[in-house]
Amino acid sequence: GYYMAPGTHSLSTFLLTMGGTGLTSCAANTINQTFEVPFDSQMDRTRNRVLVRGLLSPLHAVGFAAATAATGALLLYNWANPLTAALGVGNLALYTLIYTPMKRTSIANTWVGSVVGAIPPLMGWAACTGQLDAGAWVVAAVLYSWQFPHFNALSWRLRPDYSR
Repeated sequence: GYYMAPGTHSLSTFLLTMGGTGLTSCAANTINQTFEVPFDSQMDRTRNRVLVRGLLSPLHAVGFAAATAATGALLLYNWANPLTAALGVGNLALYTLIYTPMKRTSIANTWVGSVVGAIPPLMGWAACTGQLDAGAWVVAAVLYSWQFPHFNALSWRLRPDYSR
């Protein structure tokens, strides 16, 4: 979303926003994998993950998640703006506290997961312009909509794994 936004573009802001977004995503993925160890061990696609195989302790994983979340949020806050940081932290919370637990209870998790996937372009737009205007929401809506056929194709292909 950064270079699609109609603001002033700065390579350093772009790179720092990418770094902060990547770090908060690392934190979300690490927390997700920490919660999912019992389920990941049952799936061919995920049974070789580091936590499942015991190559990394859950304590180390949580420490990594805390460090990447804090560093990512600080990068976004200090080098982009508070709105971008709030979107990053909010997305981290949405992914780890709502989407991940919801995977076991409701197919509505796909809708929540699609919101999670649509937020990074909003972060880029906000980093460039300091706001979220109509253009930002159009970009997010396109990405949100794309995730349904993407996930459904993957889940169909991996249905034996997902049924476990």
